[in-house]
Amino acid sequence: MRRQVPFDKRIVDETIEQLGVAPVKCSIREQKRLVDQLEKKLGVQFIRMEFGIPGLKTDKTAVNAEMEALSGGEISSQYPPFDGNPALKKATAEFVKKFLGINVTPECCVPTVGAMQGGFLAQAVVGRIDTQKPVILFLDPGFPVNKIQNRFLGLKSDAIDFYNKRGSVLVDAVESPFQKGDVGGILYSNPNNPTWITLSEDELKGLGEVMTRYDGIAIEDLAYFGMDFREGYEKPDVPPYPPTIARYTDNYILLISSSKIFSYAGQRIGLAVLSPKLFRWESESLESFFGTKNAAYAFIHGGVYCTTSGVPQGPQRGLTALLEKANRGDWNYFDVLKTYQDNARLMKKVFLENGFQIVYKEVDGTLRDGFYFTYTYPGLGSDALAREQLYYGFSGLSLDKTGAVDAQGFRACVSQVSKDDVNTLNHRLRRFHEDHG
Repeated sequence: MRRQVPFDKRIVDETIEQLGVAPVKCSIREQKRLVDQLEKKLGVQFIRMEFGIPGLKTDKTAVNAEMEALSGGEISSQYPPFDGNPALKKATAEFVKKFLGINVTPECCVPTVGAMQGGFLAQAVVGRIDTQKPVILFLDPGFPVNKIQNRFLGLKSDAIDFYNKRGSVLVDAVESPFQKGDVGGILYSNPNNPTWITLSEDELKGLGEVMTRYDGIAIEDLAYFGMDFREGYEKPDVPPYPPTIARYTDNYILLISSSKIFSYAGQRIGLAVLSPKLFRWESESLESFFGTKNAAYAFIHGGVYCTTSGVPQGPQRGLTALLEKANRGDWNYFDVLKTYQDNARLMKKVFLENGFQIVYKEVDGTLRDGFYFTYTYPGLGSDALAREQLYYGFSGLSLDKTGAVDAQGFRACVSQVSKDDVNTLNHRLRRFHEDHG
């Protein structure tokens, strides 16, 4: 909907004051609540870029598999196995082999209630596998909830902002805290939420060597794996594969989400893939907390069991069907996801044409088109831009909330923006630039 901008600043300011929030400090849900109120009071639609939620429909294969299993009465009365249904574990191991080039056994593959639970339990194990190493090192910016989990678990954290640390500089920066002897592992997403940069093979090789050298464990969040859409990813069993640290160390937990790559967010199912080494890793330190020395037993029986007692049967059946379809080569899910690539290309174009800048880029100055990008406006710090953009009817998530310390700006998620919305966005950004340029 087009409407003259800026909007009534008095209404915007009063709403902010009534809700008692500072726009630059808003969490995702606080920002959503604020913008919901502004849309209602102003009678307009904002360009909503703050919430990282899928914008595509779930493939019917998953829905039909769930419905068939439920209608037959074969799953509704049975508890799921804590470590996952055998068919799902087998399909996961095959998927990891075909689309990441990594060999694991089905026992290493554990369904979780979304990658959110996977990240929670991974930190619980990694942060307690050695009582002398309770620190999780975050590569920031990152998903804010992971740090909330860290605090909830009573662990400690450290962080490195890779804004001006790439290549060997990043590897050296990560190794430095490991040398102190109190870091149990690292946690990061790749491609990265919120910046959409992708760690290079050289960076992952260096980080993997650090993990091996210091007995650290990498928690690698692959919620968006392959969604940087490099050519060749869609071909199972054929390189190139999406980058992963699992090629460079045996000390890893991979988190795979069904929410974005399979548009299956509503069923809350993800996958944790523990390395074969970690699956058999034993530590005296784990026993006092989990009642077992074994890392896999701690993750499954000390974690999955006591938090959710497993993932519901229906979503397990649905995800199994999706994985099997992809493994057979009957479904190129990358093609479906390219809507996000198209959206990002159009949106970044209108931002750049209207004086905005991309904050986080790859080493060569580029940034591939995908689910997120980051933006800022020259001369406006994050505090000012947080409020100013609301006057002009668009909203993103402040990088301040994602752990960025060396850069200012906002994350834009492209999933809820249609091509018609891009025209409205262009109109509003052009006026913004006229007023601020």
